[in-house]
Amino acid sequence: MTDQQSLKTNGEPKTRKQGDTQEAIASIVKSLPKGTHMTAPEVYEEAKTHGLDISLSTVYRTLHKLKVHGDVTTVGGDRGLRYETAEDGEDHDHLICLGCGLTIEFSDDLIRGFGKTVAQRKGFEHHSSRFDILGYCEACRANDQARRLDQSVSSLESAMEYADTAVVQLKQAIEQYNARRFSKGTNSIEVAVDKLRQAIADCETSIALTARDASTAQPH
Repeated sequence: MTDQQSLKTNGEPKTRKQGDTQEAIASIVKSLPKGTHMTAPEVYEEAKTHGLDISLSTVYRTLHKLKVHGDVTTVGGDRGLRYETAEDGEDHDHLICLGCGLTIEFSDDLIRGFGKTVAQRKGFEHHSSRFDILGYCEACRANDQARRLDQSVSSLESAMEYADTAVVQLKQAIEQYNARRFSKGTNSIEVAVDKLRQAIADCETSIALTARDASTAQPH
């Protein structure tokens, strides 16, 4: 058996390949600008641009190993884990937008002290604390407000259509009553009442859609 065959049998080339892959992925994460966080699929796409012939599952496994070794840390959120390079120095926390995924790093002594206090109360020896605060960034709040406004206006337009129909039915009821067609007149009134109820429901929907914006609006 040749030396090359022995290496293949012992699996050394495969081990070396895994090590190279881990180093390459670690390099990708470490090269991210400060405050940048990437999901595993994003790391995978970045790896492909570097010419790495690997699978997404390999990226997941490698990132997990890097996290275990303390080379990368993770940030949670409803879009899944994001990865960032582990840094020495002061711990930091994150504001994470549930809309677009924007992640903002910040440090706050008050929060840090809170984490230590909670740990002590629960009988833990405090090592470090990290908080991921979930919410919506300014841009997503503005987009959400615009969407609610559109829906609110649409509800009001629908209410106006129902109200117009109710007016038509009431005019018909008056004509039918004057013509002594009481049964038909009553039917027209019932239709008008139903349309007015739908109009009121749409108005209430419109109010509900803009209630949060109205409560936070600043007086001029």
